[in-house]
Amino acid sequence: MLSGKGNSGFGWDEHRQMVVAEDVSHKVVGQFRHHNFPYYDQLTSIYAKDRATGKDSQTTIDIVEEIDADDATTANNLEEGNNY
Repeated sequence: MLSGKGNSGFGWDEHRQMVVAEDVSHKVVGQFRHHNFPYYDQLTSIYAKDRATGKDSQTTIDIVEEIDADDATTANNLEEGNNY
């Protein structure tokens, strides 16, 4: 079964071909409970790169810091006359 932190609290029961999630944390997935997805493997091969895993996620603070660092590097290069 696919589950854990990297899957946003969702899981996948391979044997039953069903989504698994706790009622308390994922109330809106009720429509998918007790319904199997027989073509999950085929769809995964098409859309796997778009699956949310949490890897490389950034907060807005991380993004702003990265932009500021890039701006500082660009400004330093211009001051030093290193126009690429």
